[in-house]
Amino acid sequence: MRGAIREEGFRLGFSAVGFAPPRMPEAGRQFEKWLDDGNHGTMHWMATDPGRRSDATRTRVRDGNDSAALPERTVVACGLNYYQGGPASAPSGGGVVSQYAQGEDYHRVLDSKLRALTAFAEARAIKAGLLPERSPGARRRIPTLVDHGPLLEKAFAERAGLGWIGKHSNVIATRGSSWFFLGEILFPVALPPDDPHPNRCGSCTRCMTACPTGAIVEPYVVDSRRCISYLTIELRGPIPVEFRKAIGDRIFGCDDCQDVCPWNRFAEKAVEPRLSPSPDGLHTETLVALLRLTPEEFRTRTRRSAVRRTGYAGFLRNVVIALGNTGGPRAFPALAEALEHPEPLVRGHAGWGLAQLDSTRAKPVLTARLTRERDPGVRSELNDAIAKAP
Repeated sequence: MRGAIREEGFRLGFSAVGFAPPRMPEAGRQFEKWLDDGNHGTMHWMATDPGRRSDATRTRVRDGNDSAALPERTVVACGLNYYQGGPASAPSGGGVVSQYAQGEDYHRVLDSKLRALTAFAEARAIKAGLLPERSPGARRRIPTLVDHGPLLEKAFAERAGLGWIGKHSNVIATRGSSWFFLGEILFPVALPPDDPHPNRCGSCTRCMTACPTGAIVEPYVVDSRRCISYLTIELRGPIPVEFRKAIGDRIFGCDDCQDVCPWNRFAEKAVEPRLSPSPDGLHTETLVALLRLTPEEFRTRTRRSAVRRTGYAGFLRNVVIALGNTGGPRAFPALAEALEHPEPLVRGHAGWGLAQLDSTRAKPVLTARLTRERDPGVRSELNDAIAKAP
């Protein structure tokens, strides 16, 4: 049974398929400590019923109208390679988008593959007498998850033998790469688990050294509040000033901890065409062009992209920071124009960006805007930027 599911998973394009037991109590305890330390930042949903994340039996498999009919559970963990052959880069005058977000939204790609594998596994289990036939007209919902469900997916992937959790908190696959997405099937049949993979990080701390903001506060512990991926994607408000310079030209995510991992020298380029960089993705544009996107243009351009996650205002906030860090004199007019943007989040960061480019030139522009600004958060940003000018 396991061999057939694994073989079908490979046929569907998964780079790894493994089997884990439904409960991970030690991982659950570690997660709750991570929460207690506040490392989840503003991602408050993570702290809602945290015990559910280490116990896959808490997520019900619905069989017709009976949600408790199939209590057994195996977590089928699947990995899908997304490596594009080299570090993410930006065009001249552009910003860097993390590798994983340059193609089609990975949720869509993985979801279709997981559903196909689930249908195959269910049919095999019914044929083997491990699952009952569906009742006529009844629906059986076997949950599939792609980082949006209540599951500690990295811990279950490690237990399923897909690899080990590195010091940067990503799973490093047994084939030698951390460039892969995770997805799970909560399969309602008890199958033997795979052997977990030994940890092979050794004494290496390259990821910790490379992190621009020191977010890997100790081996295997990432403080989201310092992580550029969190700051540019999950954080909805202003990015703390102390991290803005370190963001550089990144406008969505950060790959530095993976770029330096020695195991990733064995990475092979992904074969799933939908994950290849889109020729008209936002990563192909200049920062100035991105700053002039309208809300409708942003929605249209991110319709099938994970970049939509950060939201329109959050994305332009990131663009403004990148312009302030790397734009040079030619970016000054665009940032001055952004002081008039309808979104307060954009206006406030534009003040910071102008001061970064040329505080002397920026002072009269910022002072003039301050006389008309009513938003208290933006006023605070403008006052701080003016105070830094000579």
